[in-house]
Amino acid sequence: MHDKVFISYAKEDFAFAEKLHDFLEENSFRPWLDKKALLPGQDWNFIIRKALREANYIILLLSSNSVQKRGYIQREFKLALEYYEEKLEEDIYLIPLKINDCEVPDRLSKFQWVEYDSKNCFNLVLTSLSIQRQKYVEFDNKQIAQKELFEYEEKEEVFEYFNKIRFDINNKYFQFIDESNPNLNELNQIIKGKKIEHTTFARKQFHEITGKLIKPYSLQIGWSFDVTFFPNLITKSIVSLSEDSYAYSGGAHGLSYIKAYNYILNPVFEITLDDLFEYDDHETILNFLSNYCYEELRKRYNEWTEPTEQELEEQTPNTLFWEDSLSPEWDKFSNFFISKNDLEIIFNTYSVSGFAFGIQIIPIPYKKILPLLKKSKNLKELIKKLK
Repeated sequence: MHDKVFISYAKEDFAFAEKLHDFLEENSFRPWLDKKALLPGQDWNFIIRKALREANYIILLLSSNSVQKRGYIQREFKLALEYYEEKLEEDIYLIPLKINDCEVPDRLSKFQWVEYDSKNCFNLVLTSLSIQRQKYVEFDNKQIAQKELFEYEEKEEVFEYFNKIRFDINNKYFQFIDESNPNLNELNQIIKGKKIEHTTFARKQFHEITGKLIKPYSLQIGWSFDVTFFPNLITKSIVSLSEDSYAYSGGAHGLSYIKAYNYILNPVFEITLDDLFEYDDHETILNFLSNYCYEELRKRYNEWTEPTEQELEEQTPNTLFWEDSLSPEWDKFSNFFISKNDLEIIFNTYSVSGFAFGIQIIPIPYKKILPLLKKSKNLKELIKKLK
């Protein structure tokens, strides 16, 4: 979480960019480098802009090549500065790194830059990234704590295996501290159970039926199976949990996945999306979800692809996204968070489009849903429990 680093560089400086990429990857960040991430046949312009937009941090490699070069590198610099405007002034977001003797562009002069020194500069960059990541984590915890009534502690466990390459399982999860509360004890057991399910599933991926480790086909980089359980929302009556997983088992890239769990307390039971609506409203709400999510996903898709007017007119749910992936059926929208003001529908990678479209989360305000309902008792009761 909060670990995506975009590396912007001129193609002549790829060797240095690759060294930085590998260093960050070894230190628990997820750097993005076009030559390592792009696949044959992908729309490179779309993918690069998407990765730049989704990055938590951007490292700009400044050199005599990049600062004097016209073209896409300057466009990346411009976009990075635009995205910086959305951040707080004290945030560490853009990190200029001078890799040889060159003039720092005026538009980047406000940012403290670091000069390449084989002994220290990478560690300085890592320190900055780590400081900002901790700020993000603390902010997340404060947001939760504003309505939080139950203290919890974070835990971590790591399983390591080796057979020519490493096979790692990394679990991060939390446990409520108040053991005298039976509701919290049940939630603790649920979280532990899901954590164990992840561990046993991951082990199966690199073990033979005999229990021996598989033999990799080549000396590729190690496999990794990571999961993080954290609270999306906690009130005295409702807990919404997030299971964020990432798996890499060879190939061009790993795969991230988000699964949401929503529970009513006292007694504890899981809420599904259709629980929030009376049967008489099912058809109405499903059609609304289908149309609303399509339009929101369409906006995001078009932001990156910049279609022509004719292409916009020809777009439909089944031409822009996988066929029937947004049809009005409960299973298409069943992965969701309950938050204070919205239902947040999660579309994981490959659920509506290809890998490049990534994970999308569509917030739908309760105030947009309530007027559509003939019977709003269930949803109003949920909203009441959120206060």
